[in-house]
Formats: sequence, C-alpha cells, structure tokens
Amino acid sequence: MVVPDALQDYRFAGNPMVLGEPFIRFYAGQPLRGPSGHKVGTLCLADSEARELGEHDLKMLAQIAKLVEREFTLLDKIQMQIETLKAKEELEKKGQELEKAVADLSAEKQNSEFLLTNIFPGGVANELRANGKVKAVGHDQAVVMFSDFSDFTSVAATYSPADLVEELNRAFCLFDGLSARYGVEKLKTIGDGYLCVSGLQGDAVEAGMKMLKFAQEMVSFTQKRKTEVEAGGKKYWSIRIGVHSGPLVAGVVGVKRMAYDIWGDTVNVAARIQQESVPGKINLSKDFRDLMGDRVEVEARGKLPIKHHGEVEMFFLGKLK
Repeated sequence: MVVPDALQDYRFAGNPMVLGEPFIRFYAGQPLRGPSGHKVGTLCLADSEARELGEHDLKMLAQIAKLVEREFTLLDKIQMQIETLKAKEELEKKGQELEKAVADLSAEKQNSEFLLTNIFPGGVANELRANGKVKAVGHDQAVVMFSDFSDFTSVAATYSPADLVEELNRAFCLFDGLSARYGVEKLKTIGDGYLCVSGLQGDAVEAGMKMLKFAQEMVSFTQKRKTEVEAGGKKYWSIRIGVHSGPLVAGVVGVKRMAYDIWGDTVNVAARIQQESVPGKINLSKDFRDLMGDRVEVEARGKLPIKHHGEVEMFFLGKLK
C-alpha cells in the first residue's frame, strides 16, 4: 500500500497520527511473510512530507522486504538451533542424572548384596534372593561350637562402656575373620558368647577339623590379648569353648531382622558342653571325639552331668594330627 499524501486520502485524513505527532503525510507499506508463508507484519515507510514513489522505488521497497523476510527466516533457524542445543544440553543433563541414578542404584544393590551374603550363607542368600523365603533343611551330621568369656561379668565391671564394647568388638571382629578363613559359619553373638556351625555342606570330619583349628586360634588370640592387657595393669577375660556334633535343623526365621539359625538337641548339648569347659580349654563331647577318631589327641575327663541329659563323657582337646 502506498499513500502519497494522507491529508488528501479520506481513509487517513482523520487519523490522529496524521493530524498530530508524528504528523505523517506519506506512507508506504510492504507485507512481510514468515518462513511458513503466513503474514507476520508490514515493512513501513513514513514521512511528514507528501511524496510519490516510482516503479524503481517500489521495487526497492519489495527487495528490502525480502531482505527482512530472509532475516526472519535466519532468526527462525537460529532460534531453532538454540532450542535444539538447549534440548540437547537438557538431554545430556538428564542422561548424566540417569547414569548417576543407575550408579547409585548399582551401589545400593551391591551394598544389599554384601549385607545379604554377610548375614546369610551363600546358598541361603541365593535362595532368599530368588524366592523371598528359605526352606528349613535338616542335616544328619553337623558340628556346633559355643564359646564364652569366663569371668566376663566381673572383668566387664572394671571397664567403661566404651572400652568394654571396643574390646568385645576387637575379639569378635577377629573371630569373624577367622571363621571366614576356615569356612565356619558364624551364626550370632549372645552377650559375650559366640555361636557357629560347620558341616552343613561337605564332609563332617573335615568340617570338624576346620572348627577345631578355628577354636585353637580363638584360644590363642584370647590368651595373647589377656597377657597384653594385664601387662598394662587392667583385667581381661579368658575363653571357654565347647564342641559337639550331631543332627540339627537350619533355616531362617523372622520378617524384621531375619536371622539364620540352627535348632535341635545337638545345639542344646553343645551349649552344655561349653558350660562344662574351663578357661583356656576346648571341651569336646564323646560324639564329636568319636566323629574325629584318630585325627585328634584328647585328654579324657570322664563323665560329667549336664542338664536334661544325665552324664556325658567329655574330653579336652590336645593336639590335631
């Protein structure tokens, strides 16, 4: 549209922009279209003086409009590129967040796996992971060991709570490491007591040998630590150990703080055998001595009474052959 003199054009003569600021007399407008072909605006020329545009001027106006449209197209492409880059950056950010989440999840899974295998034996952990529960299993011949610290109550009374827990932790951490080395399954600590089992898989005699080697190292550590502590003017406990063998049932109980445990008369007798031991000694039941045969040297103690079982023949461990 070209308006040579707005004051002479009835369409614009009364327009406020003609009658007042900026006092437009001449106007020329060239439509502008965007990349999609739709009209997006108008390229306007205005002057306070009336004027005429020739054919050359109109072509120039059209060319200028084309240049502006090209600028619109270029700006549109630039904006699309900017949005694409932002989307890419956001995608990369999300990708990094996802990688971190996967890494965190993997770490949590590894922690869970570590805790699971640390709490339960390997086969039990696998069954629990696969089925969410564990079927109780009976074993015809297993080896059970109980230990406790003699004079624990009186010695513990001379320690501060922090020092007492530190000493117990020192001992039990070492016992845990030794049990893993010898393939003995630690079940739990009960106060100052330590319960473990072997022979749930494999040869019972070999399991018995591993248990006895483990027990000997427990005694050795406790005696050495007692010497060190008492040299510093403090009291320390001794250790009593009892070992028995026989049939038992093993399984997992509970929902909250699930625990792998063993049950049966063999477990009860093992506890009594331990109670009849003396500081620094490993007390063996006749059943266990008979299982081991000539692989051990023992010191006969004769028959001693235990609760609910009358008199039971017992032996102190001498040497392993």
